Amino acid sequence: MTEGVRGWPQVEPASADDPRLAPYRGVRDADLRGRDGLCCIETARVVRRFLAGWARAVRDGRAAWFGCEPVSVLCDERSLPTLAAELDRVPGVQVFVARDAAEVTALSGYDLHSGALAIARRLPEPGIEALAAAEGTVAACDGIVHTDNLGAIFRNAASFGAAGVLLSPHSSDPLLRKTIRVSMGRTFAVPWARAARWPEDLRELRERHGFRIVAAEDAPGAVDVADVPPGGRTVLVFGAEGAGVSREVLALADCVARIPMSTLGGALADDPPSLNVAVASAVMLHRLSKVGPGSFGTN
Repeated sequence: MTEGVRGWPQVEPASADDPRLAPYRGVRDADLRGRDGLCCIETARVVRRFLAGWARAVRDGRAAWFGCEPVSVLCDERSLPTLAAELDRVPGVQVFVARDAAEVTALSGYDLHSGALAIARRLPEPGIEALAAAEGTVAACDGIVHTDNLGAIFRNAASFGAAGVLLSPHSSDPLLRKTIRVSMGRTFAVPWARAARWPEDLRELRERHGFRIVAAEDAPGAVDVADVPPGGRTVLVFGAEGAGVSREVLALADCVARIPMSTLGGALADDPPSLNVAVASAVMLHRLSKVGPGSFGTN
């Protein structure tokens, strides 16, 4: 069962009464985060990307800015070989192996795992200094709290070559398990930071580090995003559903950009067409970011 993972005495069979498996039981974000300072990563593909991302962060000297560090992995026998290469690069992580996916479900009480779960210890959230040297476009979230939307923004940021993701103080936690899953593990591929002061940290990125601030909002005076020159150091700010980009950020922005849309099929004159922020961020990041030769595909 453990063959194929070189030099791994930490690999052992999972046992229902093993106290080290306690963080997997129930898999509740509130308990993991608030009580234990942990987070959970789910599905074999995302666990693999998490381990690979941590190995890169350690290699590049960015471990302190990664957000969390691996503690253990719980997987079934079928998933273990798919994680072997990444486990070889991350020594010291305890690996518990169950016979099959059903046993992982029985141990965790949770079935959205596709054969693998991981527990990570949270690190202090990175501050804006983690992104101050970023080259290219940073996607900023102004009060975005929906886990699906935040996960999609991370996935879009990775897909379209964004340099990072900046979270306002009241944006959601990027290490919630659903956010990680929706992002397809791209929370571990894109550098991110949490602003301590909003929008003052945006002003600091502009005045001290040379970023322009572009607010994504259909507001009076907004220009077509196609008319915004791509490239350069840019913070592209997306607002929450309903509220949109805050007035303070709009007042600070160097440019306000919108996605022009057809009025065909509009049901009501006072209900103009709009896009969910997950979709809008894909359109605008595609326009303003550079997709390099190492870009991700659609998986």
